[in-house]
Amino acid sequence: MTRQLALMGGTFDPIHMGHLKVAQSIYEALHFEKIVFLPAYIPPHKLGQNSSPAADRLAMVKLALQDYPAFTLDDMEIKKGGLSYTYETVEAIRAKHPDYEIYFLIGADSLVQLASWYHIRELLDEVKFVVARRPGYKPDQSQLEYHFGPGVMERLVFVDTVRLHISSTDIRARVRAGKPIKGLVPAAVEKYIYEHHLYQA
Repeated sequence: MTRQLALMGGTFDPIHMGHLKVAQSIYEALHFEKIVFLPAYIPPHKLGQNSSPAADRLAMVKLALQDYPAFTLDDMEIKKGGLSYTYETVEAIRAKHPDYEIYFLIGADSLVQLASWYHIRELLDEVKFVVARRPGYKPDQSQLEYHFGPGVMERLVFVDTVRLHISSTDIRARVRAGKPIKGLVPAAVEKYIYEHHLYQA
């Protein structure tokens, strides 16, 4: 039986319950051996935006994963520095885990952005994308085949997940405005945010 692991990348500024619940529902649906969280140093699509220091984002992910034994943290993109390209990260993961089949988790709203990803054609040969979708969502197959070729649907796995209306942008705004964020992030992450004075005006 092929061993399988899934990767979940992101800025995680901060990591929140939406990230964790989606990952958990995908883990339960597809029975991955583990899900690896990969905080980006600088995501190419967020170039020019100010993110919190990598050390803080890394610490928050570490705290958030404490209650999820199937979730692990890999800080390779933080250690590497510079722009974090998924293709390069996947190549490094494959070198570390040559006997695994690798999947990459994205939201359905990111599907249309895939065409702009670095070496996306090669990446589609290397991994299958697990697409977290709302129940009832139907992909536009003709549009996807237009961008990626007729075999693209074989490289995509669609999983219905509970969509929590939580965003890192909103959490940062709430902290700046002095509004509570209880329940939006794990309690340990909430404590870290306030103790380290993150996102405050």
